[in-house]
Amino acid sequence: MGQEIKIRLMRKEDCEAVRKIECACFSIPWSLESIEEVLQYETHQFLVAEVNDEVVGYMGMIKTIDEADVTNVAVLPHMRKKGIGELLVRESLKHAKEEQVNTVFLEVRESNAGAIHLYEKFHFIPISMRKNYYKDPLENAVIMSANLSTIK
Repeated sequence: MGQEIKIRLMRKEDCEAVRKIECACFSIPWSLESIEEVLQYETHQFLVAEVNDEVVGYMGMIKTIDEADVTNVAVLPHMRKKGIGELLVRESLKHAKEEQVNTVFLEVRESNAGAIHLYEKFHFIPISMRKNYYKDPLENAVIMSANLSTIK
């Protein structure tokens, strides 16, 4: 890619950029207020990916005792296939492991083969299905989990 990708904790000044990523990636994006709100909670860890000082991706995770749930992983469409999503997942899981999280859960659209493949690289396995979980378009969610003790 030739450009340095920096992964760091999300800050208040990143919220507008994260909202733009939400709108570019999801049919039902989070509101700016919802994005700003996550910064208020110690249990919420949101990382952003920067290239040339531009926020091009982000990943959110919510911790509950020794478990965590991934909220979203998103990269601007024109910046995909450059390893940004993989770096976000790797860093998020590293942070979670440092905070004694044992298991991470996520939902992913059944048709999103690219995301499923990415998660499988980090030892996520399908454990269940949620019928008609996603709207616009209506689609099942594959629930996946990873035991962080298996991740180096």
